[in-house]
Formats: sequence, structure tokens, C-alpha cells
Amino acid sequence: MAAARISTWKERLLACFQWQKRLLHVFGIPSAVGAVTAVAAASALNPDAGLAIGALTAGTGVLLAGYYVVAGFDRKLAALHEAEDGEQALAHEQDELSRLLVTSEPEMRAQLERCLSLYAAIDVQFSDGIDDAVEAVLQNSRGDLATFKARAIDMVKLYHRLSAVVRESNANALMAEVRRMDQNLSRLTEGSVRDALLAARESSVRMLEQWQDAFAKRQQVASVLTLIENNLQEFKLAMELRKADATLGTAASGPDVSDLQARLTAAGQACDELVGRSARGRSSRERRVS
Repeated sequence: MAAARISTWKERLLACFQWQKRLLHVFGIPSAVGAVTAVAAASALNPDAGLAIGALTAGTGVLLAGYYVVAGFDRKLAALHEAEDGEQALAHEQDELSRLLVTSEPEMRAQLERCLSLYAAIDVQFSDGIDDAVEAVLQNSRGDLATFKARAIDMVKLYHRLSAVVRESNANALMAEVRRMDQNLSRLTEGSVRDALLAARESSVRMLEQWQDAFAKRQQVASVLTLIENNLQEFKLAMELRKADATLGTAASGPDVSDLQARLTAAGQACDELVGRSARGRSSRERRVS
């Protein structure tokens, strides 16, 4: 898992002036202690001395409490900042996902929604607070499942970009242009005119090859997404089947857990191979999750 982000001293200083965070701790409590001290000192000495001692007590308390917070000793504040970061990251992720579902192609949108639904149905089994022997055994697969979810989102983003490339590049026009250039080259003699036309033809051929590569990779992306969906579906069915076996007290009829986890790992490697990326080249985020 990624290390928790450490809040900066500026964020901790700002927390001292925020009511929902540490305003009461840094200013309220010391001020209350100073007021009590002032009253006690005034009754024992005189009002002026009591006011001075109370102000000194409150100021010292504010200084000490502020130092405690800003220096980073307040672990509860650090946990609060970490929780806020997590909420912001989750909200940002949800916003990006919503935009992706709106802008993606209908077939990709439907398939991604199925993948997300399958992942959510599996994840809720682990996070519902009701644990059993099946979930305990399958806990090690949660990292692979989260990687599948992230990879499915990435695949739809990539498909959307490749689709834009395919749409914007007119392959038929490029092929017609290359044929026209071939006809003209056959009629031209050696010289600067023919060299310029040949250079233009080579450029058009490269563009056509790139379009063909984008089209082929788009098909690969669709295959990867199908592989992800199938593996999520298989895991969900296997998990439910093993839970049913455990409830009925019968022999396990679902796939062996080690075999199921090995399939998830193999499926992840197959996804990498389909998009031309080795397991060593996975993103650092995927390595942290898995």
C-alpha cells in the first residue's frame, strides 16, 4: 500500500484556526484555563495581577498547544488530514469515472459498467463486516481484483483515445492518395520533382501504418476488457459457490483457491501481453495494489 501523505506545517497551522479541527484545542481551552487562573489570582492578589497572570497563562497555553499541533505531534490531526485526502481522492476518482462513462463509446461504456458492477459485488462481500472462512482464504486476491478494476478503467480511456485517432485519420483517403502518388511516380523521370513526390508518399504510408496500428490496438483493448470481465465474473461465481458449499456443509465443488488465485495472476499477465507490456513494465500503482 502507498505510504500515507504527511501533512505540511502550513496545513497544520491552518488547522489551528479552523473550528472543525483545532481552533478549540489551541485557543479555546488555553483561554478557559487562563480565565480560571485570572479569577483565582484576582481573589488571592488583586484584579490587575489576576488579569496579567491569566493572560500569561492563556498565552503560554496557546503557544504550547500551537507548537504541539504545528510540529506534527497531534496524531489525530494527521489521521484527519489523511482521511480528508482519501475523501478528496475518492471524489476525484468518481468524477473522472463519471466523465469517462459519459464520453466513452456505448459498447465500452456497457462493458465497463459490467466490470465495475462485478467488482463492487465482490468487494462488498469483503467489506460488509461479516467474515467467514471463504473470505479469509480469498483475502489475498483483493489486490489482483483492484488491479483488474483499475486496468479496466485504463483500457476504456485508451480505447477512447485510439477511437479518436481512428476517426480523425481518414484511412480511405490516405490509401487513395498513396495509389494516386504511385501512378504519378510511374510517369515521372528521375529528378527533384519525383524525389519530392516520393518523400510525400513515404510520409503518407507512415501515416497509414500508424492508423492501422491504432485500429489494431483498439481491437486488442477490447479483448483485454473482455478478459477482465470474464475473470471478474468467474471469481464472483466461484466465491458464491464456495460460500454455498460452506453453508451446506458439503464438499467444495468450486475451483481450488490456489488455482483461482493463479488464474487471476495469469489473467493479469495475459492483459499485459495483449497490450504489449511485460509484467516488469507495469505501473508503480499496480505494483503497490497487487
